[in-house]
Amino acid sequence: GTGKTATAQQAGEVCTHIRTTIRGLYGARVARSVTIQYGGSMNPKNVKELMAMPEIDGGLIGGASLKAVDFSLVVNYDA
Repeated sequence: GTGKTATAQQAGEVCTHIRTTIRGLYGARVARSVTIQYGGSMNPKNVKELMAMPEIDGGLIGGASLKAVDFSLVVNYDA
């Protein structure tokens, strides 16, 4: 990846736009049932802020998945 991460605000706005588009195309029930994940690099430094966004249902763990400690910190982050 680029190593560049969107801010939580930016990621949340994009996820909101995606869900709104799905709602417009397929209806509210489908939009509520779809899981929308942040596709940037989630790591121990940004996981809490990203996952605090109500529009973000999960995320891609990029380089952090290569280090057991970092992976564990992301997966088990303290909300």
